[in-house]
Amino acid sequence: MEIKYSEKAVRQLKRIAKGDKKSAAMILRAIEKYRNNPQGNFDIKVLKGKYGNFKRLRAGNYRIIFDDDGNMMFIYEVKHRQEAYHD
Repeated sequence: MEIKYSEKAVRQLKRIAKGDKKSAAMILRAIEKYRNNPQGNFDIKVLKGKYGNFKRLRAGNYRIIFDDDGNMMFIYEVKHRQEAYHD
């Protein structure tokens, strides 16, 4: 499965890495694990509301908002859990 990041997700990951390299590495590991085995045991939920039918992958205190179609995983946002669903 190929992974693509939105510009917003790249900026958010860079900001997280600037302040907390361990969390940034954990987020990237979670994305890689999902990519290698989408049927694995992950904390994933299908979202509603403004995020439509996107999915949410939990990585520690961070939430990865993404969509996948089996061949491509598109990462839209990476946010702390307190901010993840507010905009």
